[in-house]
Amino acid sequence: MSAEEFERYKKLVSNLQSNLSIPEKIEMYGLWCVATQDKCTQKQPSRANLVRYSKWAAWKKYEHLGQKKARELFVEKAKTIVNKYPSRL
Repeated sequence: MSAEEFERYKKLVSNLQSNLSIPEKIEMYGLWCVATQDKCTQKQPSRANLVRYSKWAAWKKYEHLGQKKARELFVEKAKTIVNKYPSRL
């Protein structure tokens, strides 16, 4: 998988943000963070801040994959999302 393919699917997913479910958004965010920044260095946010905590947890969930595998999984899941919403592109 090339960097260009990753960038292409990153843009497609971004264009579909309003159609994605919250779990889809959180999952794609976690994969994107690992794919672009690798390990999570942020402190665990309070669970009272559900959005920040959910994003942090998604990043932590996938950080064991490493950047290459996270990019591959991001593209794989992005293809599923694009196929789910073809008329929205």
